[in-house]
Amino acid sequence: MKKEFEGKIIELGFSFGSSIDGFYILRDGQDINHWVNIQLIESILPNMQKYGSKNGNEIQAIGIFIFKRIKTVPKPDFFIFTFRNSHNNLPEYLIIPEDELERRLITANSDSNCYKMIKLVFWLMKDGSVYNTTNISPEGEWYYMSKGTNGRMADGTDWDFTGFLNVWGRLRKN
Repeated sequence: MKKEFEGKIIELGFSFGSSIDGFYILRDGQDINHWVNIQLIESILPNMQKYGSKNGNEIQAIGIFIFKRIKTVPKPDFFIFTFRNSHNNLPEYLIIPEDELERRLITANSDSNCYKMIKLVFWLMKDGSVYNTTNISPEGEWYYMSKGTNGRMADGTDWDFTGFLNVWGRLRKN
């Protein structure tokens, strides 16, 4: 998916330099004085039996990410998590500002040390919503992920990552 990501970056008008381990420096072709540091993290192939719904929720794609935060200077401005959409076989991208990801990881795990191994599991639902389901139990899935008449209980919480899905404009200078 690295090549697809690089093609998408070029299509969007960015130039880039990359190093090992998925770190990129993107320069905006619309504003040559604007650049961003990102870390691209690719999903491992999901085992649907282990990571899929236990309650019949319709999931379009699952992204499983196991990574270690690496102390870099400068630190990434964004983490971009990429996983394959099993419905259309295209890559999906969660484009998350570093400070927002850090806040959510600390909120979700009070003993979080940002340089330990981190595991995240995201579900892309059939309606286009994305949720962090890393440690969800079958009971939690039923309560938080089942869609009722007013949406899901996870909507609008720190589990909800829908607002980060394929939002490439985040990389542009505001």
